[in-house]
Amino acid sequence: MLLLILTFHQVMPAYLDFMYVFGEQFEQPDLRFSGFREQTNLGLSFQRLAIPSLGRSGRQFQICYNLKNVELKKKDTDNFMHDEWSIRQAAIHHQFDVVEGTTLWILTKGSLDLQQRFKELTGKEARPEDKKFDTAEESFRASLSAHLLWCYWSTDDWRSYLRWLETAVQEESDLAVLGPRGVGHAHKYYRPQDVQSLQIWEEKANTAIMVLDSNIDVMQSLAEFYKRLRANKDFDLATPCSDDIDAFVAQINDIIHDFRTQIGRAIDLVKITNNRKELVMQHLQSQSTERMEILNRNMEKEAIVVRIITIVTLIYLPATFVSTFFSTDVIKYQGQESGGNFSRVAMERWIEVTIPLTLMTLIFAWWSKSWAEGKRIEEEQPEQLRTRAQRNFQQAPSLLPQVSIPLPSNTHRAAKWQFPSRQNTSRTVLPLHTLGP
Repeated sequence: MLLLILTFHQVMPAYLDFMYVFGEQFEQPDLRFSGFREQTNLGLSFQRLAIPSLGRSGRQFQICYNLKNVELKKKDTDNFMHDEWSIRQAAIHHQFDVVEGTTLWILTKGSLDLQQRFKELTGKEARPEDKKFDTAEESFRASLSAHLLWCYWSTDDWRSYLRWLETAVQEESDLAVLGPRGVGHAHKYYRPQDVQSLQIWEEKANTAIMVLDSNIDVMQSLAEFYKRLRANKDFDLATPCSDDIDAFVAQINDIIHDFRTQIGRAIDLVKITNNRKELVMQHLQSQSTERMEILNRNMEKEAIVVRIITIVTLIYLPATFVSTFFSTDVIKYQGQESGGNFSRVAMERWIEVTIPLTLMTLIFAWWSKSWAEGKRIEEEQPEQLRTRAQRNFQQAPSLLPQVSIPLPSNTHRAAKWQFPSRQNTSRTVLPLHTLGP
């Protein structure tokens, strides 16, 4: 059926590109698709294509384009951030016969709201100039009103949508800017999900900018088309409809100006969102730093406790060892029948062994600790400093003067002297000097 309709009305093939973006889909893969196509056949030579019975003179023009607006799909009464907005497209095809005044409109959209608006535009309560089609001039004026209807439709709810985005970004990131930070202040604990959320809002704002820019391009192309149409010498309605075209272009420019205002607002929102996203990332880094500081303090406390335990163990270890050794059968100071009497000799021997052994253990532990710290400091010295020092030492100039040393007169020999040079000491040879009378 669609093929039959398009064939009967001789619709330009380019309109199929605009229709293909529609259909059942979960996402909007062709949201960035936008364009304006035109086909003008106004010369007298096109009268050979006339079909009078169908009201076709053969002299006509065709245009097709698409526009986009935003609509509130679902409103959440509990949390406004969960509201669902959808960017909707509308593909428009227009065909006008400049002699017969025959007008054809083909509109492709996912709902019937534009159809209802067009019925109101041409209904009983509409303006007279919008619903008269008796002459070619009246039909042309009515077609301009229809174009304005589609253009004004594309401006719907953009202000509300951008205000919703601004409010959502403020709700997500106001505490990052205004929330107090520091000891004694309660502040929001940020997570990586907060950065992802701000990124989503930023992408929504960028998408709005892209859609608004595409609408501006289409409207500018539409206005330029009618300007060229008026300048076309084969357009018979140029003179009687010149003022209508001027008024149409002026209203298009007003819509474009409104779109540019919304684009500036969206660009500011993108900048604010990006800055606040970076601020949240800084807060995440500061939170990580705070956690590391807390962890380091806990580790310091644990290290102190471990050191105390180690010192106590070092103090008691020799005494424990000596006591254990003396309790064996290797050394006995009392017989089994003594009944546990105190042995002064055993006590003196225990002290004589325990105290020196404890001192030796502590001294050895202190020496081991000092040696380990010195080794660590030596290993932490940058290798680059040592390498640079060696390089500087090798490149240091060693300019030695060339001196001829006189020998006694009775010495008859030739001496070959070599002195080191800055570049290469192994290859720099001074002239041969003959010493002697």
